[in-house]
Amino acid sequence: MLTDNEIERLTQAIIATIASPVIGSIEDYTWEAIFHYVKHIPLSDPALGRSKLLYDAVDLVTKTGWSLKSLQLNSLNIANPFFFVIQRADVIKKAVQLGFPGLTEQSLPNELGSAIIQHWNEKIILSQAAQSIVNSYKGILLKTIKGYEYIYCEFPLNPLDASSLDM
Repeated sequence: MLTDNEIERLTQAIIATIASPVIGSIEDYTWEAIFHYVKHIPLSDPALGRSKLLYDAVDLVTKTGWSLKSLQLNSLNIANPFFFVIQRADVIKKAVQLGFPGLTEQSLPNELGSAIIQHWNEKIILSQAAQSIVNSYKGILLKTIKGYEYIYCEFPLNPLDASSLDM
């Protein structure tokens, strides 16, 4: 979670960003840049290429990684649920690699779900190892369409337990 100092830095960064006539909305690399500023961690140059690893921000000192997303909503009413996609994957193309050689679009939902969970868990584990992550989070910036209200949410990001899901 954010400290009081980081909340103040986030507030100031959002104000400075939306005041810029060049930036239409806080998303993608703009959100990543703000987050790196808030956490005092170095930001890589996007011109040098983007990684397909899971964590957009990594604090090498604390070995903490965040997969950063931003989501625009009509209202930030706390009772409204929201959904977002952290990563898309074609599990059909990767079926053999995932251990599901007979997987097709017509496969049973249980088998498709198991392949998706397998892919997701491998993505987390491989990215944690490649990026030296011990503490894993998803950091979400929720914002209204007009961009006047913002909420930062942070949740642990761990492999899924397939046995705990109703498939």
